[in-house]
Amino acid sequence: MARIHMPDVKQLAAQLGTLVGRTCRISESAAPHRFEANAHTARYCTRDDRLGAICQVDLSLAAFLGAALALVPAGGAEEAVKEGELGHNLRDAYSEIANIMAALLCDDGAPHMRWVGIHTALDDLGDDAKAIVDSPCERIDVVVEVEGYGAGRLSLLSASLD
Repeated sequence: MARIHMPDVKQLAAQLGTLVGRTCRISESAAPHRFEANAHTARYCTRDDRLGAICQVDLSLAAFLGAALALVPAGGAEEAVKEGELGHNLRDAYSEIANIMAALLCDDGAPHMRWVGIHTALDDLGDDAKAIVDSPCERIDVVVEVEGYGAGRLSLLSASLD
């Protein structure tokens, strides 16, 4: 059975911190996250276009990471969270983060993974992504605090590629 490489928490913190140029403190969650309607779900596929992993973040974390990358003040991210959606600038910046995070899923001997897009509403998830949410092969559930911005929840879930 081919398994998707899952990063450890230190790798995740280092990658996010390097991307946004700020310290990202990560703490493991005691229970699996359940996300609300406006969560952002990044899709990662294998070379043969099978969905191998998803990364879900709440709106707060998408806003804080996107703002940190785009050098938008924290108030801009907080306003987006209050409004319930990311503006074009923050959405593009968070999409870039999700794209680069694909590198965390790649390792020698594991299937190559690539970012293919983001769903900005849970209702838009396809059956393949819903199956991973319902029964992941592996999962990482953490809270990420972006220095100077705030914190939010992140779940990285992999599929079985039998």
